[in-house]
Amino acid sequence: MKSTTAILALTVLLGFGAATLVHAADAKKPAAKLDTKPGPAHQMVQGKLTKIDGDYYVVEDYEGKEVRIYVSKDTKKMNGPKKPGDSIRAEITAGSHANSIQ
Repeated sequence: MKSTTAILALTVLLGFGAATLVHAADAKKPAAKLDTKPGPAHQMVQGKLTKIDGDYYVVEDYEGKEVRIYVSKDTKKMNGPKKPGDSIRAEITAGSHANSIQ
């Protein structure tokens, strides 16, 4: 009986320890790298361009979520240059490279 209780207690402690380690590992994951080249379309992002930071555009979609996309010389820019405050639609890759912006 005593050894069963000890094994149960050890199992519970190890279980909580493992859960803590998993959460700590998730917190230390590096940010996902964005694609720097065009590729297959993954999704369409529509919303308000809130910020331009060099080659990166920050778009607030219609649900209020911020999406960071990479805009390169290969990105097809339709309807002229964009500035913060513009409503845009961008076709992006899985790695958030903008294939086109309008």
